[in-house]
Amino acid sequence: MGWDSFLDKVEVVVNWGNRIYAKVEKFAEPAVKVISPHVDTFAQELEPIMNRPMDWVLFLYFSSHIPITIFFDLQNLYPQWIIPTFFQQLHGTYMALLNDPFMDKTIPVKWWFKIFSLCEAFLQLPFFFFAAYGVFKDKSWIRLPLAVYCAHVMTTVLPCLAEIILNTAAYGLEEYQRNIMLMLYSPYFFIPLLGLVDSYIRITKKIKANDTALIEKKNE
Repeated sequence: MGWDSFLDKVEVVVNWGNRIYAKVEKFAEPAVKVISPHVDTFAQELEPIMNRPMDWVLFLYFSSHIPITIFFDLQNLYPQWIIPTFFQQLHGTYMALLNDPFMDKTIPVKWWFKIFSLCEAFLQLPFFFFAAYGVFKDKSWIRLPLAVYCAHVMTTVLPCLAEIILNTAAYGLEEYQRNIMLMLYSPYFFIPLLGLVDSYIRITKKIKANDTALIEKKNE
């Protein structure tokens, strides 16, 4: 399958997305009327985090990861009957475009990937809520668990990247499919890497400050 075929499929997806958007917009109109008065207040609360670029990136990462995890990443763990038709169609469209071997329900279970999915469901997903709040409010208590999370998730994403790069032919992936999958998966390695480095710097600064204060107190 070449680029022309891929672009045809993209056009179909875009048209389908436009129809869905129109339905969602109509459905969400009452909620928008309720939420609108609070937008200005939220914008004021956003101002401090905008001055902390790394926290802003992490906040977007965690807040966007919540719906992606619930409605897409964990579909392989759900009974088929519990998945809304819309998300089944979204999954089918994604598979038709990219043939993602990790999301393919028709091939034998990759138990190592299923274990990673269980970790995402029961360890990572609950943490996303705490992390989004913690980095948004610049809470010091989030830095250590954030470092632990970042180290953990990097080790789960790295095998996926290796499979995509090294086993392209085995999964029957076209070059464009491999490249797009790398673009989709790699942020979930590199953003946690940046988060790990940032957390390490913040934690060590705090420890050094505490050590300095303790030494000064002893020398009094």
